[in-house]
Amino acid sequence: MPPTTRLESARAMVPKLELAGIRKQFSFAGKTLPVLEGVDLSVEEGEFVSVIGPSGCGKSTLLNIMAGLEEPDQGTLCMDGADAAGRLGKVGYMPQKDLLLPWRNVLDNTILGPELQGVSRSRARQQALGLMERFGLKGFEGHYPFLLSGGMRQRAALLRTVLAGRDVILLDEPFGALDALTRSRLQEWLLELWSGLGKTMVLVTHDVDEATLLSDRVYVLTARPGRVKMVMPVALPRPRTLDMVTQPAFLSLKASLMTALREEDLRAQEEPWR
Repeated sequence: MPPTTRLESARAMVPKLELAGIRKQFSFAGKTLPVLEGVDLSVEEGEFVSVIGPSGCGKSTLLNIMAGLEEPDQGTLCMDGADAAGRLGKVGYMPQKDLLLPWRNVLDNTILGPELQGVSRSRARQQALGLMERFGLKGFEGHYPFLLSGGMRQRAALLRTVLAGRDVILLDEPFGALDALTRSRLQEWLLELWSGLGKTMVLVTHDVDEATLLSDRVYVLTARPGRVKMVMPVALPRPRTLDMVTQPAFLSLKASLMTALREEDLRAQEEPWR
């Protein structure tokens, strides 16, 4: 094998994002609350990975650690094989709430990231305008957030995240507050968007259907303190559509995830103060 080919092959084996032995606890009122305990997780370049688990198991904390908003008490985090210390701002992060600025219209909300990076407003606007139709926002560039539906606000927030120009995008239950129909439409839209952008995505969600439909792999965390209970590959063909959710292969995967979640939910109820 030529040296260049070997180098490219070695690079291809390095995960885009890799967490090893992640441990995190919080202290308050003289008490210690363990949240994550020895979590190992890896995401390949261009992969879509979801994290699910019982309420309070540390899913959002894990995402905050990936984003650099929190630091683990123990463990390592690497990006492209290198230590990811100082990673804050190096990944795109979309929280549960859209956090659109009410005094900025859609266009100016979406260019916040490039502006903070020193890109001129005119250049950032030109880039955003080129993506408005793809994000279902064409014709609404001048609208203010209070005039938008929940689904449109989420699309605007995701466009803002994408325009930050990061290879890795972290999503913390972005559709959780939407009605079922809007959520389903946006899930299908996100599938099309992800396949076109080639980004690496990590999604935290409580929706098992969502995790199964969107993901290449799903991590299931235990009840607090969160550990990895199982990693389930989702061997469904792509491109995927909402029609798949009633097919036997989909239902079988969903059943496996639901069984794992029910086990942990029962354990959490038996030991509520652990």
